Amino acid sequence: MSEHMPGKRGGGPGRPVAFGADDLSWLVGLMDRNTVTPLEGGEPVALAEAQELFVAGAEQRGFTLRELSAPPASFLDRAGVPAQVLDAVGGNADAFLRAQPSAVLALGRAQAPARRVVFNFHMDTVGPHLPPRLAGGVLHGRGAVDDKGAGVAAVLGTAAAFAEDPSLAEDVEVLVTSVPGEEGGAMGVYGTRWLVESGHTGRLMIFAEPTGGLVLDACSAAMTPRVTVSGLDSTDDHPYDGHNATLALGMAACHLAEVLGPLADRLGAKVCLSGLHTGTAHNRVYGTGELRLNIAYYDLSAARELAAAVERAVPDVAARLGRRYGDNPVARRLAQDWEQVVRLDWLKRDLPPLSNRDEEMESLLAGAGLPRHDGTSDGTAFTCDAIWAAAPDRYVVACGPGRLDLNGAHTAEEHVAVRDLEVYAGQCRDLVRRFGAWARSGRT
Repeated sequence: MSEHMPGKRGGGPGRPVAFGADDLSWLVGLMDRNTVTPLEGGEPVALAEAQELFVAGAEQRGFTLRELSAPPASFLDRAGVPAQVLDAVGGNADAFLRAQPSAVLALGRAQAPARRVVFNFHMDTVGPHLPPRLAGGVLHGRGAVDDKGAGVAAVLGTAAAFAEDPSLAEDVEVLVTSVPGEEGGAMGVYGTRWLVESGHTGRLMIFAEPTGGLVLDACSAAMTPRVTVSGLDSTDDHPYDGHNATLALGMAACHLAEVLGPLADRLGAKVCLSGLHTGTAHNRVYGTGELRLNIAYYDLSAARELAAAVERAVPDVAARLGRRYGDNPVARRLAQDWEQVVRLDWLKRDLPPLSNRDEEMESLLAGAGLPRHDGTSDGTAFTCDAIWAAAPDRYVVACGPGRLDLNGAHTAEEHVAVRDLEVYAGQCRDLVRRFGAWARSGRT
């Protein structure tokens, strides 16, 4: 591991906050913890261990632990919890959730939300785990850009702001929240949602996702329909005895693409025609399988229209199959028994998208070098757990260092330049100081 030389903390407006050797060691230690989401096979207890390390590092930099908690099992009985979460929890929600706590760290005297800034980042990662490596000023490994690097940068930037202006401690409060349950389709339902509903909100809430330093104040939500075939297999000796799931799901995929593609385009939504699986053998008719789609949307009216289209389209496939292949021996049994063996269900739906504007907070962010960008117009907006934080009394944005695409998030090439983290830390420092001046002006 090459060493990144520490520099002077703080400095004037717009100057980065340098990561010292101890800061890098803390971040590398966090990245070394295997916090792959349990929804992708990770061990639930590993996240609690990483949270302990994060809390210790933040406390060493002046923060106070306000809360380390997880929701009760009943929290997962609510609307909007994805099926993937319930599958991962199994029959022991209490144990699962205790192993996935959220941490709330604070600087400044406790304030009402109107005088509070919240930086949120997620400690869980996608799989597989990639050990950290620092070379040439670039940090490689899982969590580098999504999302541990940004969380550490927010801590260092906030600490620098309070060190430069100790009077901030009487005027504003800054929370840095570290949450589980963002990756793997969990959608923040047992991390961010829990903290928001527990009152850990602010006038300005920044979700430190990799946006290239641009402020995105709209985030899509997503729904996942699944078409499942649960019929009989058969062999190549008797191929017409089975319910041909490959034919059923292939036709469903084509028809759903035909129906949803233009509709989603008109509604400003996105359709991902994703996993289709029956089997791999060449001499077997598979009678079971499933097709999944992911549909991202920016408003609930669009979501309702798209969901209705899905629910009309799947039965339509049966009618099309009957018309085209009703007398074809390959499809005959499938056509006869379609209603008994094919079904549509939803792995997630009814999640709220985020869309908000706030001239005052946009000005503060821009002054700190974090300009607003309309991500819905060019497709750069994405889904994250910020969707749970929207409310009339707060401005909620996604904004962080690096980019999902350019920095290899969710791939084996995940990386981030230490300099980019330092620049973001400096922007966080400047933002906190500007927020303090705004609060002192009496506009809260």
